[in-house]
Amino acid sequence: MKFLQTYSVIDRSLRILWVGGDWDEFALENQGPAAVANRVLSTRLDDHIVGDDTRTAVLALLETVFETQKEVKLDYRCDSPNKLRRVQLTVRPMKEDRVLMVHDLRDVQSFVKPFGNWHYRHDATSAKCSFCNSVRHDGGQWIAPEALENHPTAVRYVVCEACQAHIDEAIAAVRENRKPLRVLVNGFGPPG
Repeated sequence: MKFLQTYSVIDRSLRILWVGGDWDEFALENQGPAAVANRVLSTRLDDHIVGDDTRTAVLALLETVFETQKEVKLDYRCDSPNKLRRVQLTVRPMKEDRVLMVHDLRDVQSFVKPFGNWHYRHDATSAKCSFCNSVRHDGGQWIAPEALENHPTAVRYVVCEACQAHIDEAIAAVRENRKPLRVLVNGFGPPG
């Protein structure tokens, strides 16, 4: 596994001021040429987040750091059609009303059976959690992607109930100045 880390500096108006690390490599690996550095700099972060639930969750994490001036950590998955990828997000306060977002790749495993590519469609009947990558068909049960027979081609991006609890706990722990409770989502949770 190659160590991979991406960084971004975001100001209070959510403008992306700087990106670094393996940003372009990761964007291109995810078939996202529109997300390379020279295409995202000086744009708003929330313009690049797909799905209202996902946007709300990420903005809540940022707002917590802006308000408390304390660091927030959150584990999530960012799978590709061929690989399960576990990532840790750290959002740190900076001077001048800015935050640093660091995405550290923690683990990569190849799927036994690769998925086909999927894409976002706002009216898709299948939902995909933006944080654990589980999929739910027509309001049914959430299923981890590696347990799926076939990954749907079109998905809506949402935040599943378990991941929302994970996010809420990370935010509450920072606001209450305590260590986060260990909340596991798809076998992955906060360190400790």
